[in-house]
Amino acid sequence: MGILEDIQAILHGDQVTLNKDVDIYADTENNFIPKTKVNMCYICMVVLFDDKKNVLLIQEAKKSCRGTWYLPAGRLEPGETIMDGAKREVKEESGFDCDLTTLISVEVSSHTWMRFTFTGKITGGKLKTPEQQDEESIQAKFFSNEEFQASIGILRHGDILKVVELAKKYWDSEITHRIPCTLPVICPHKLLINRVVVIDRANTNTIAMNILANKKSGLHIPTALINHSKGSSIAISVYAILREAFTTNPSSASIRMCGILGVEHRGTGTGKSEDGICITTLVSLDLSDQVSPPTVTSENYKWCPVDVKDVQVHLANCAKGKIIPLL
Repeated sequence: MGILEDIQAILHGDQVTLNKDVDIYADTENNFIPKTKVNMCYICMVVLFDDKKNVLLIQEAKKSCRGTWYLPAGRLEPGETIMDGAKREVKEESGFDCDLTTLISVEVSSHTWMRFTFTGKITGGKLKTPEQQDEESIQAKFFSNEEFQASIGILRHGDILKVVELAKKYWDSEITHRIPCTLPVICPHKLLINRVVVIDRANTNTIAMNILANKKSGLHIPTALINHSKGSSIAISVYAILREAFTTNPSSASIRMCGILGVEHRGTGTGKSEDGICITTLVSLDLSDQVSPPTVTSENYKWCPVDVKDVQVHLANCAKGKIIPLL
């Protein structure tokens, strides 16, 4: 497959095989092999509403936060897909079955921690009552917008305020104005990888667009290790690619990290412990009044024109904000 075909596959939610594990990594990080619930923590969280747009929260049963309220959330189990983990947490903590519509945010911590937040629709089950409390939760309840806004003092953590707003925005928007529906793709990866789609965008009337490609081992979207031991790990991986391609950061462009185009993770498998992940991120080099991209100074990289109109329009919309945010 060519680089544009790879982009199309990612945008359509298909698996894209890497040419190699990773293009750029620090030698000190290469020995880290992520294993779910051993040295890597993947969190699944879900924002659900009833037909009156009330948000579903659960009351925590854990000793450390007992009695507080939160979204259905928890750690992924070994051998479990991210989506199956999210559905399981909803069932265990709220009593409901659900279908997942899309990711609405991805968070990456420097301490081997990632959180994937979905929204979707309730398809069955019954609301968990205090009489059914167990180690997973005490009960579940739907909160109106007014109740939710007034509940900050009883929340386990205020970090869910942002994702609830993102989910509300998704469902309140017309279909044509929503972020594209994006769900994790089952695909094995050994390491934690950031596959970086770098596009150039001129603030002019031109519709020209180019994408940065790596030429080693065949033309492909460049990849870098997500550095698990340092802060802002996604940013570090992006700048590692830009430094290699341009020697120094291109001074003529404003570098903007737009968000997430896709997520690949194994989950189910045949016994191999391949618990790594590949996150595809979009980075825009905004060129102010220029109409040509910065000059590549490395022989390992080149700009490729995006001459497929659908891909061009999709990436342009993502660069304008219609994309899953990286929180």
